[in-house]
Amino acid sequence: MLILSIWFPGATRIAGTDGSLSFVLALFCALLSVGAYAETARRLHRIEAALTTAVLTISAFIIVLSLLSMLYADNPMRTMRAVFSQVFGFAIIPAVAAISMRPKGLVAVDRVVTTIVIMTVVTSCLVAIGLGDARFADRAEGYFKHSNQLGIALSAGLPLVAAKLVTSRRHRLLLMGCLAAVLLGLVKSGSKTNFVLGVVGLGLFFALYSIYLIRRKQSPLKVIVGTIAAPILFEASLLTLQFLNPRAYGLLALQLSGGEAHSVVSRQRLWSISIDLGLSHPFTGVGAGQWVQDIAPHSHNLFIDFFRTLGVPGLALASMLVLVVMAYLVRVVFCTLFGNDRGGDHAAEVNVMVLGTSVSLWNYIIANQMSDSFGPSTAPFFWLPLALLIFYRGIQRSLQTGPERPKLYAVPGSQLFQH
Repeated sequence: MLILSIWFPGATRIAGTDGSLSFVLALFCALLSVGAYAETARRLHRIEAALTTAVLTISAFIIVLSLLSMLYADNPMRTMRAVFSQVFGFAIIPAVAAISMRPKGLVAVDRVVTTIVIMTVVTSCLVAIGLGDARFADRAEGYFKHSNQLGIALSAGLPLVAAKLVTSRRHRLLLMGCLAAVLLGLVKSGSKTNFVLGVVGLGLFFALYSIYLIRRKQSPLKVIVGTIAAPILFEASLLTLQFLNPRAYGLLALQLSGGEAHSVVSRQRLWSISIDLGLSHPFTGVGAGQWVQDIAPHSHNLFIDFFRTLGVPGLALASMLVLVVMAYLVRVVFCTLFGNDRGGDHAAEVNVMVLGTSVSLWNYIIANQMSDSFGPSTAPFFWLPLALLIFYRGIQRSLQTGPERPKLYAVPGSQLFQH
């Protein structure tokens, strides 16, 4: 229910605030899973346990700073915007870890991924046909509050659709149609940044997958076909954008040719104002979740927004969070590409999902430098790929160490104790 609800934040808002049904469900999941997480964490590898502890500790500090900023913020209720975003971390990471520890944890987490893929495709189809609130003129927000949020969600879900396509032994034609539907949804969203990010991220995933195959001397035909298909897909995506959304295509062409589009100029002005506000309140900021004067609800940049709202402490915490996650992401991708495989087809499927979740997480982080500022409507699309990446890396690690050691995430506690 939580995963289903994160695709409808604009349609499930509570009393017109940034709170929504998804936050209520996240709070419920957090209360259920955090209490049991101490036992769950003991069965994680030390690196995954350290990462989880680090990111949740940073999130806890952000929550504390945000609540303290209610004392001086112009609109104290809006400070909950930052709190909502962090609560999703306490809901999703422990919940996915707890689910994965069950005897059929791999199957259960695979259903989580399948649900994300289905909702990515369903949302794209709703936008494509313009059903209900998912209307389209030259920009569409779907059931989010803004079109950029829709773009972030689709660009984060696209690599998971591609990973499912690669690993599936059946329904490949259906999944190819799903991939095309999500690309169409990105076109309809009108978010230029996320369209480019989605297409480039898709190319990055297939490039990493090709390197993975080349390193293992597997499926040379797939590599050849992919190399030929990549530029064709890229050109087809641009032509689709030009035909279905000429305004977005014109602005994108203007930016790529060195011109100054209105959206870029407005963002630069927004960043300048936000930095000045941060410098005026370097130690406290203006308060979490506060508007940038009367111009915009956030700074459209993760680091600048934390500096403006929570000062230097907030900027330090945001930087630490991103650096820790990025360091882990790069290390995991490197180990996937150049590590030793054991486990046959099962190991290959897990490795592909590691690459897919890594690119999904990367897309979200990059998108938040232009389109959003880790708001509550899109924060789940950071925490979900991160939780899935931790899970798949644990499975990958257990397969690489061989059968002489117990498999993480798949062994009941009693059997693990006996082992």
